[in-house]
Amino acid sequence: SLPAVGHVFTRLAGHGLVLMPHWPYRFERLPGEPHTVRVVRGLPDGPVWTVVRPGEPVEPHEAVDVADGPAHDHWEIQTSVVNLRWPAGFRVDSPLDEGDQTPFYLHGPGEAAIFPQGPVPRERCADPETLVAPGQTLLRHDGQSVELAYEHDGEPWWQAHRLVPYGSDRTLILTAQCLRTHADQTREAVDAALS
Repeated sequence: SLPAVGHVFTRLAGHGLVLMPHWPYRFERLPGEPHTVRVVRGLPDGPVWTVVRPGEPVEPHEAVDVADGPAHDHWEIQTSVVNLRWPAGFRVDSPLDEGDQTPFYLHGPGEAAIFPQGPVPRERCADPETLVAPGQTLLRHDGQSVELAYEHDGEPWWQAHRLVPYGSDRTLILTAQCLRTHADQTREAVDAALS
């Protein structure tokens, strides 16, 4: 049975709306309708979902609560720690394990995953080597990002950590990883999220 988590600390805002999903959830864009959102909630008997189209009435639904929100013409993923623009080509997923403290995951092509970590004390990220795990090779670092290569299940993978200043002494880490063939697309999604 699902724990009684209820509302989560991640919401989607834009187009005059705020979408507050119920855990476990997924936000997807409808093909050909970049502003239309399908909100899916996983339940023990199977998923339930509803579609939210900006400018159209929204019926009450067990997957999501909807309120008035900011009028900007894009969707923004909002948490108590960070607001990020929702990049095209990616869906927003809740963590499936209730013990996972990650507020959300962006999943996309090439098994891509993008997710925030922290914020952590800034000194923990001062040396880029602290972000290199065993088996990873440092490709580049420039003070704002660290890019790594590694093998996983016999496939070449790419990982990046984007370091975002948070207050005067902390850093938010936006981590991205994917099959190396999709590194450029995933890097562009991180740039879009931070724009």
